[in-house]
Amino acid sequence: MPTFFMKIIKQPGERLVAACDKEVVDMELDGHGVKIKVNQIFYGEELVNEKELLDAIKNCTSANIIGTRIIDVLIENRMIHKDAILWMEQPGGKGKKIGHAILIR
Repeated sequence: MPTFFMKIIKQPGERLVAACDKEVVDMELDGHGVKIKVNQIFYGEELVNEKELLDAIKNCTSANIIGTRIIDVLIENRMIHKDAILWMEQPGGKGKKIGHAILIR
């Protein structure tokens, strides 16, 4: 079942995967002096499942990932370390944390 939005951005010698949990699209997040607006222009409009996401990340040079479920998938598959996650809050989100990570290969 597709649960992540994903976009692959290709440049000569580079392949960036931008992906997020589908429920974080349009959220504005804030944390550690960083503000992020999660939008489909950057994170894509294509819904993918976990296998499609993992296959894309295995073949990328970098990835920009945001969302709690997507972070859990990458930790479980040993693609990122839990200490590499920037935890952000949704303004008015009553303390709910959403993970953001950048992966460089």
